[in-house]
Parts: sequence; C-alpha cells; structure tokens
Amino acid sequence: MTPRIAGFAETGAEASAVAAIDAIFFEASATQSFAGDAERAVFHERWLGRYLADFTDGCFVALGPDGRVLGYVVGATTDPARDPRFADIGYFSVLAAETRRFPAHLHINLAPEARNKGLGGRLIEAFCAHARAKGAHGVHVVTAAASRNRTFYARAGFTHVVEADWNGHAIVFLGRTLT
Repeated sequence: MTPRIAGFAETGAEASAVAAIDAIFFEASATQSFAGDAERAVFHERWLGRYLADFTDGCFVALGPDGRVLGYVVGATTDPARDPRFADIGYFSVLAAETRRFPAHLHINLAPEARNKGLGGRLIEAFCAHARAKGAHGVHVVTAAASRNRTFYARAGFTHVVEADWNGHAIVFLGRTLT
C-alpha cells in the first residue's frame, strides 16, 4: 500500500504525530548540536514550531500504511519579509524583492527510510496546491548554496533565483511560480 499525504489537521494533531514530526525534524537537521535546551528550543520554534502552531493549514504529512509519520512539509503563504512573525530570520530582509515574487515558503523533511521514493515531491505538491488555493503566486525555499538538497528542489520545479551572503555563509533562494 502506498503512503498517503494528509493534512496535519487530519492527524488530529495528536501528540504522537507531533512527536514523530519532531523526531524527523531533529534527525534530518543540518544542525545537530546545541549549547543547551534553550538554544535547541529556539531552533525548533524558528524552523518548525511556529508552523505547527500558527500555520497548520499549510502542514502536510506522509503517512505509511500503518499510520506512521514518514515525513512532513510545513509552510506559510504569507511573505516572510513583510510578516512580523518571521522578523527573527534576518536574511528575509535581504531577500525582500525575491519574497515579494515568491511569497509562500516551506520546510520539508523525511525519515531516512522514506527518502528517494517520491514522497518529498508529493508533499511539495500538496503544499503548492494549498498555496495556490490561498492566492500565492510563487513559493520559495532558502538553503545553503553548497547543500545537496538543491537537486531535490530542482526536480520539484524550483529554480535558482539569487545567491547571497548571510552571516558569512552562502545561501541560495530557489523559487517556483504557482500558476
């Protein structure tokens, strides 16, 4: 049986679903060590927590035949350079011209055993359909310029828009038009 994509609300936002998403988030994150619990909590809130709390309609999960969460996509359709809820992510002010063109944004992660099976693309398509229905004309992701995930995003229809330096790190803004 093929894994299915479901809206986060369909999971009932049960503690077990949230725990599974959290586990995948930390397992897949490029940041693996934290100075302490407070730093870990800030990191979680910035890249996942706010979406599960404030943007649940833009959260989708891949569920295995047994109901286990295999991956997720979270995102928002508001322009993060103009939404005060994202003021803590400084590079959005540098990328404001691009976020105006591609206002929706997302974060996606899969459990290791769920990768390279098409689930990531299906999750992105679910989010893009949602963003399009909400009136967003484009979606973006920001990632490290040297990151391996750029190939994945290219397969999902994202193209290189601009590269920038942020705090001494090369980042790339990838955009996809939603028409």
